[in-house]
Amino acid sequence: MKDSFSRLRSILTFGIAIIFLSNLFVKSDFLQDLNLVMMLVVIFLSFLVVSGTTLIIGSMLFLLSIILFLSYGAPLSIWLQALQENIYLVVMFALVPLLGIPIRHGGYFEALRGLFQRYVYNDSRFYLLVSFVSAFVGVLVNLAVVPLVLQISQASSKSSNRKLLSSAIVRGFATCTIWAPTTAAIALVVQLSGASWLTFSPFAVLCGVIAGLTGYFLTMYEEKKAGNDPLAAGEEPAGEFDPGKVIELSIFSIILIAAIAVLSFVTGIHTIVVVSLASIIYPIAWLGIIGKLQILVREFKIYFNESLPKLQNEIILFMGAGLFATSISYSHLGSYVSLFLSYVVGNNAFLLAIVIILCILLLSALGVHPIIPVTIVGGTIKAAAYGVTPTYLALVLAISWSMGISISPSSATVIALSGLTGQSPIQVGPRWNGRYVLISSGIMLLALTLFRFIGIL
Repeated sequence: MKDSFSRLRSILTFGIAIIFLSNLFVKSDFLQDLNLVMMLVVIFLSFLVVSGTTLIIGSMLFLLSIILFLSYGAPLSIWLQALQENIYLVVMFALVPLLGIPIRHGGYFEALRGLFQRYVYNDSRFYLLVSFVSAFVGVLVNLAVVPLVLQISQASSKSSNRKLLSSAIVRGFATCTIWAPTTAAIALVVQLSGASWLTFSPFAVLCGVIAGLTGYFLTMYEEKKAGNDPLAAGEEPAGEFDPGKVIELSIFSIILIAAIAVLSFVTGIHTIVVVSLASIIYPIAWLGIIGKLQILVREFKIYFNESLPKLQNEIILFMGAGLFATSISYSHLGSYVSLFLSYVVGNNAFLLAIVIILCILLLSALGVHPIIPVTIVGGTIKAAAYGVTPTYLALVLAISWSMGISISPSSATVIALSGLTGQSPIQVGPRWNGRYVLISSGIMLLALTLFRFIGIL
């Protein structure tokens, strides 16, 4: 019975994605209504299998939303609008795993493993390579980067340092969650703030660079303080390294990101929707170019039987977030958030950013998933009311999210690393990354303030 429900959920989830993308061109009311019915079934089936923090957070989002809608007498049209709010995020998460097919079968991970064996012989290089690979590959495979990088990093003896390894992955992945359109944070933040990803991305990439550099220098300081010399050589370098495959992976990845940006700009289609379309088309082209198109059918079966059934967490969280944001807006309870912020910060954009970031980070450290405060703030605050642009608000929310998931014991990143490294979520999150989050957030906030001061943000 469980397998039958899992298969049905996979069929419906993939069907929702295909119908949604097709309806961009067909524009059929019938297909839109059909998708909503299918989504309701998928949500129900997902609730049957989720557990832990996802079940708690998801139940809270749905329950509070339903209570607010019923209390304020929301008509059916508002309920339907709420269900449609984040459906395109589910579509993106359903299709993005397809990008992992050419990565897994193009010989790239073998090349990266060889890179570790050949060149990584001290803590400094180990951290740089792990964090860079986490950021780079994370753009394409999202959270799946955690087990993949852990697997690759085993080629180095430095992987026995669990704090160094965990910090490198968390801090590296955080740099891409600030800007990458394939990540959960940006998909939600752009939608909530009303910002354009094309305008947002240059500033966000710079924030990612700042977070990356801060993470590196702070980690080197922490290693020295612990009595380790991060520049001291360990084992002699060994192993073969194929630089051609690493260059090939870099070229394909850069083309993908550039194509997404150009198509979004030229066509005017939402960037997240372009990502979904690219997730179907680009792997086919990629596999064709490298001469491995024959594996597509086999890998699609694996994707259908393994990747799609694992999407229940994203479905519950993001559909719940869309429902909750709409219910807050309809009930006008969000006005209290705006009133509180207006009372505390007035029209001061700098203070606004400080309060938002600190509140979200504090809640994250206490175990509240960033999706809840980010949804509330992003869904209730209007950038113009504080004299800032939607891009500025989006950047503040993106920083809050990326830093929040780095310390929240309930975030999937921290939970995944906790299980894989054998450490508690409290240890992997707040204890190992608390100082990094505060320092990085402060520096990025100063950069945003400078951009506003000189009039480019």
